[in-house]
Amino acid sequence: MHNKTYLTLQEIRDTHAWKRDYERYLPLSRFVFRPAGFLLTWLAVRIGLTSEMVSWLSGLVALIGCFCLIIGQERLLLIGIGLLCFFNLLDCVDGSIARSMNTENPYGKFLDIIMAWVDMGFWALIGIMAFRHPGVLRFSDPLGNGPIFWLAVGGLTCYFSNLITYFEKCFDGCIRDEWDSIKTENESSSKVKSKSEETKSLSPDTFRFKTIMSVVRRINHNLRVRETHYFLLILSYFCQLVDLLLIVFLLYYVMHTIILVIIYSIRGRQLLRSRYKR
Repeated sequence: MHNKTYLTLQEIRDTHAWKRDYERYLPLSRFVFRPAGFLLTWLAVRIGLTSEMVSWLSGLVALIGCFCLIIGQERLLLIGIGLLCFFNLLDCVDGSIARSMNTENPYGKFLDIIMAWVDMGFWALIGIMAFRHPGVLRFSDPLGNGPIFWLAVGGLTCYFSNLITYFEKCFDGCIRDEWDSIKTENESSSKVKSKSEETKSLSPDTFRFKTIMSVVRRINHNLRVRETHYFLLILSYFCQLVDLLLIVFLLYYVMHTIILVIIYSIRGRQLLRSRYKR
């Protein structure tokens, strides 16, 4: 146990190796929050904090940060945003401690999930912030409805954000396993090509399309994560464009929801047809 108490930074980084591929195209996580999280993990381990303690602390920090954003004191806005960023950092640390100290357990995972409660209501929170602080908006009186318009936009953005997560969980619970199985069968039955051979066989237009889709997927990946939301919130706060942030993400979530429904419906019908063929 003694040697674990004095883990080096490199040893802490090594326990995170399995997640590097996931964060490969998430620059804010990879180059900002994760390195800072390693340093904070190193410190937390030395002062005896457990992953569960850090999880509780992260939830408290998030609660105070949200309170700062929605009360009427404008001088607390930046503090609230900073606390949300610190919450995200702590959310990195609790998992790092558990992996580094080999103390992962079901209760710790449960705490890690529920202490991220702020994600479920983040956009509604920004809508309240816009309603309470018209000074951070470019258009404080759209359609003659006053700031309450942005309160409604925040609620809708929050709804569609959670709706996407709900649809994804429905797909994972009902269709994912069978879809992956059928997909694996189709891939194994077809002739396997090396990546270089496949690239050579592609027409310039097809190759360009695949490249564009790869970029779109990476952008979409970044737009779904908390780090991007907080970074864009900081920018919109200083530029007084919080209303633009809400509108952009409302449109993004609505389009994403429609696309998911179409894709999942097509996959479901393909599974149905494949069953009849058997």
